Amino acid sequence: MEVFFYKSECGDAARISFKGNDNEIHNVFIDSGYERTFRDIIKNYIIELTEKNGKIDYWIISHIHDDHIGGVKKYIDYIRDGELKDLVSNWIYNAPRFYTSLKHDIYSVSTAKSIDQGDTIYNYLKSIDKIPVLDYTTDSEPICIAGMQITFLSPTISKLAKLREEYSVIPLKSFEVIEDESISEAVGIVKNDYQKKFTDFDLSKWKEDVNIENGSSISFITEVDGQKILWLADSHPSDVVKSLLNLGYSSENRVKCELVKVTHHGSKGNNSNALFDLIDCEKFIFSANGENKYKLPSKESIARILRNKNRNLENKYILYFTYDNDTLRNIFENEGDTIYTDLNFEVIFSKENAIKFKLI
Repeated sequence: MEVFFYKSECGDAARISFKGNDNEIHNVFIDSGYERTFRDIIKNYIIELTEKNGKIDYWIISHIHDDHIGGVKKYIDYIRDGELKDLVSNWIYNAPRFYTSLKHDIYSVSTAKSIDQGDTIYNYLKSIDKIPVLDYTTDSEPICIAGMQITFLSPTISKLAKLREEYSVIPLKSFEVIEDESISEAVGIVKNDYQKKFTDFDLSKWKEDVNIENGSSISFITEVDGQKILWLADSHPSDVVKSLLNLGYSSENRVKCELVKVTHHGSKGNNSNALFDLIDCEKFIFSANGENKYKLPSKESIARILRNKNRNLENKYILYFTYDNDTLRNIFENEGDTIYTDLNFEVIFSKENAIKFKLI
């Protein structure tokens, strides 16, 4: 099994490629970053896959934020223009509205970019008869793809309903205004927290993100041949914690993962002690460039991973970042060299278009 985390600024775009129990190669995409992520990086792989007569078994769209959904919208543009073929067999996607209840044409109601992209994707999937029949929530049964199992951890039915209620009203507020209002209180910071040391943070204090779109994120576990990866999208950790507990995991019986895609690009409002109490993993991926409006990743989130009370310090942690720049390196600059031995971890900054993992 190979796993790729693509450069997508402060966004998410990833792919899993594995040999199934049918001896065929299968591909699953998770989100797609911005439109430019697809244009500059993912498009080349789609062309390569087309030349090999390959296919994409599933494309999972976690939620409608532009940094997750924009690339898929660009792919649809290329398909409609005849420049690329549609290689996707199935979609895992929760429509952001109840479209049958809207009184106006859905192309005219959206003044906000991300919901407009959500509408575009819905219309395209409807036109090719690939709208998912059921919503994907914490109540969904796991699905299997040639030996890969996908177990859903979020969203809850109520949080998906809240998203649809938010976008049922016409006219809509600007998406950027909605996001600013909800993020700024819970997780936004005017400047980054990189001047603090890992030991400076009071990890007993925490406030959860309240953003409606983030709360609608599809998060899940993939498992192939016993190897699990935790895909957290921009999810609210309280929902993920509840799902993991319901699956039988606990602080004494933590979910063993090969990789964790850290939620919401390392935002402090989406990474809690309770979440990391339940995770047994040594490799954490931060899909963020540090050079974004909300100064993500937050150093506080990294501290929660490294200082978690359930962590076995004998096991070295590896933190992977999809970018290599001065901003990200500055997270660790004030710590001194001993911090890497004191907390037993190393950091890998990627200079490539994708971080690649080969799991056996």
